[in-house]
Amino acid sequence: MIRAISPRGRLIAGLLLGAALLTGAPAFAQTGGTPQQLPPTQTDPGRHQGGVGMGVGVQVDLGQVFRLGRRLLQSDTPPAYAPGRALLAIEADSALSPAALAAEAGLRLIETQTLTALGLTVAELEGEPEQLPTQLQRLRAAHPDLSIDLAPVWYPQADAATSSALPGQDVGRLYATHLLGVSAPQPLPHTVKVALLDGAVDPAIGLAVSDLQTVRIADGGDPDQHGTSVACLIACRPRGPTSTTFFGPSPGITLLNAAVLGRDAQGRAQARALDVLRGLDWALQQGAQLLNVSLGAAPDAVTARAFALARPKLAAIIAAAGNGGATGGPVYPAALPGVIAVAAVDARLRPYRQGSQGNWIRVAAPGVELWVPQVGERGGRYRSGTSFAAPLVTAYLAQRLARDLPVDAASLCAQARDLPPAGPDPQTGCGLLQWPDRF
Repeated sequence: MIRAISPRGRLIAGLLLGAALLTGAPAFAQTGGTPQQLPPTQTDPGRHQGGVGMGVGVQVDLGQVFRLGRRLLQSDTPPAYAPGRALLAIEADSALSPAALAAEAGLRLIETQTLTALGLTVAELEGEPEQLPTQLQRLRAAHPDLSIDLAPVWYPQADAATSSALPGQDVGRLYATHLLGVSAPQPLPHTVKVALLDGAVDPAIGLAVSDLQTVRIADGGDPDQHGTSVACLIACRPRGPTSTTFFGPSPGITLLNAAVLGRDAQGRAQARALDVLRGLDWALQQGAQLLNVSLGAAPDAVTARAFALARPKLAAIIAAAGNGGATGGPVYPAALPGVIAVAAVDARLRPYRQGSQGNWIRVAAPGVELWVPQVGERGGRYRSGTSFAAPLVTAYLAQRLARDLPVDAASLCAQARDLPPAGPDPQTGCGLLQWPDRF
């Protein structure tokens, strides 16, 4: 069977072939160019800027070429959109059908799902990557009410976990609740239903919840205990010596765990767009009041439509602002209207270096080098990312909702501590979340 070679594989093969041909040239001179990443619409991997030159007087350093090929293989950046896949959404009672729309566009229908709480039918389609944008544009032009776009891939907004440690080994780094102004767990006066679109939560972590309901939408588990860490930051039982106790500040929630994270071919955590929408719909069917999304994806029209429909059915949606840095661009759902996007700061109140920046960011919370308990670890691990700032805001809003207090962005900012520069800014929004002495 002949296997298709990926663009990256063709690029490396071209480099190596070029090197082999050039070694026979009688005269040599070194060049120092480095191949650039191809834009998504360019299909010829041989056309790039500054690559290995050919002609009289050119020398190729074979060691450099092989090292370049190895680096390209090792630095395989996860795709923002699933190659060759599209997502569409129509009203559940629409006269249109995904099968007919797929046939009209010359695409293959992969899967269809009716989302009853959202009143949508969504489908995943497949086509040739090079032709797909044009086919989608034709469908949009023919059906203006149709939501259709490239299918994004969803990722945890977290860095790789750093060293494991017991909480008492480094008291200064157990700082999150201190910065927020929370001295001890505060049991809710009545339970609040908090939904997580995340990995499968392991109850062995020691959750202080009134109930845990889990639906496993994706296979493959949670490679890095991401969902478990997020849940723990909301409502874990106290752990560690009295002077350095870790705790989730809002025990007593009902936790609705939509386990949408799976693994890609390299074992990295990711989620299908259709699975995320399934998880969102399930959470609404269970009566979720708060939704925490510590995942993120590149923008697309179907996600925008689904979250716009979900927003009025929830008291608040809290999302990780993103880990794309100053030039990373918007991350969904954080950048969508009505969503509370949470940035991360460190123990010295400095913005997270890799945090996304933009006018969609509403508030900041600790999220850099947080010590978080882990199942099977020696105590826990230090974690960084906006993934871990978002649940601290969710814990705060659970307290307010349990007391029938407003849970919008304005109520957060009324309590927030302004961080430099003065006033709202694209790194930390209106400032650092602050927990009042009493609600």
